[in-house]
Amino acid sequence: MKITHIMTYVMSAVFIVGETSRRGFEYFSINATTMFEDYFCGLLLLTAAILWSKKHKKAHMFMVAAWGYATGGMFVPFFAHLEAFIRGVTLRSDHPHGDINAVILKGVIWGICLVCFISTLRSKQNQRS
Repeated sequence: MKITHIMTYVMSAVFIVGETSRRGFEYFSINATTMFEDYFCGLLLLTAAILWSKKHKKAHMFMVAAWGYATGGMFVPFFAHLEAFIRGVTLRSDHPHGDINAVILKGVIWGICLVCFISTLRSKQNQRS
């Protein structure tokens, strides 16, 4: 769980800083839902990491919830972009189907979230290292 705990901090930054640097705050006027989703995910992960660091009794529950939310939240962005790439059709104008780097990055992020989610589910509730 130590690596998962560290990755919780790392991925909270990826969701918050990554979304801001990628789109900027002006994207809120275009698609606020997407921005809110990523910021909320980052804050949920950050909260879980802090609670875990403080050995809070609800830390495990927050870790499971945060990683579950992150895994689910990245499912559609990754697989929809992958499907668009495979079909050769752009489904959203801000996600060009030929952008293989974006597909790979989303896949890596989704994979990290999934591994950390499974790791958290398999850990003992009182294990905090």
